Amino acid sequence: MASQVKFAVIGDAFVDISVGPLDVLPSPGADIEVETVSQGPGGSALNTAWHLAAQGVPATLHAAVGQDRMAQVLTAALKNESKVTDPAKSLAVLKYQATATCVAMHGPRVDRTFVSTYGAAKTATLNQLLPGGNADALDATHVHIGGFYVCRGVHGGLAACVKRLKSRGIKVSMDPNFDATGEWTPTAMMTAVRGPAAVDLLMPSEVEACEITGKDTAEEALEVLVGGASADGSGQQSNGSDGVGLVVIKRGARGVLAGDSSGRRWAVPACTVSRVVDTNGAGDAFNAGFLRVWSQGLDVGSALMAGCAGAAIAAQHSGAVGAWAPDRATVDAQSEAEYGDKPWWQKGILACMAPRRPV
Repeated sequence: MASQVKFAVIGDAFVDISVGPLDVLPSPGADIEVETVSQGPGGSALNTAWHLAAQGVPATLHAAVGQDRMAQVLTAALKNESKVTDPAKSLAVLKYQATATCVAMHGPRVDRTFVSTYGAAKTATLNQLLPGGNADALDATHVHIGGFYVCRGVHGGLAACVKRLKSRGIKVSMDPNFDATGEWTPTAMMTAVRGPAAVDLLMPSEVEACEITGKDTAEEALEVLVGGASADGSGQQSNGSDGVGLVVIKRGARGVLAGDSSGRRWAVPACTVSRVVDTNGAGDAFNAGFLRVWSQGLDVGSALMAGCAGAAIAAQHSGAVGAWAPDRATVDAQSEAEYGDKPWWQKGILACMAPRRPV
């Protein structure tokens, strides 16, 4: 009997202040009335752990908060609304740092726009986030790193941590997120995509993949990241075992593109969304759906479909996460309705019958 899949998610935890929906951003000095200004939990690592736990996968969250009111918002939400395993034991509290906070503006005709202070998420080190400062103390079969570019404090110890985890047979995945500094290729990123400390799975957006590799298209970036060409832009070829084992590039409404170091490639269209409410956190919902299926040893195609289904459900809710986070049955029903081998009219009926959570 296979051992139970357990996730440890390391990275950022934010309080999101969501503003919208907006048709346009206000001009300087102007005021715009919006339907909602809400406050809730966010951050790539937190979102991914939250969705994994909602889908029935044991998941711990290893992130940092400050000693402030925003920390109280996060800890209360994790305790009362999520199924993340005992977050009070795994959250590091940094006395002299603020809890990371992000203002997210959104709307049907406005690209997601963020203004953030990274605080504790930026400064926390791996020694502070890992139990006893030791990767060996993680009780997990899979470790996911979220918010890499935000969590600059973890960069120094990341390579050694990844190598140690892989030596124990633990799979390691990473979602880099956006680099607000514009640097994109610090040493820690280069070691994460090439060499003995390369992660098993990288999950960037199309923009992130192109910026990291210096390529113009997702297709070109994919070939670099799975080891087909150098990640430093030199164009030199390298053997496939030198790069990331599997890369999944998220392309929003255009779906996902994936490839592995053995030469296999996949492309899955985005799942149908009847009404987009808020796309903030949809990529993290994708992460959870994909990771839940892939970590069970199922095929990449099925995992991509589950990820797209989770993202579609998330985009129809306000806020990155909440008590509405879909369970396994909801995600799988959405995936089957969208991608199952059925006539169009039957897919429509199944989509209407899929389990729903209130917005």
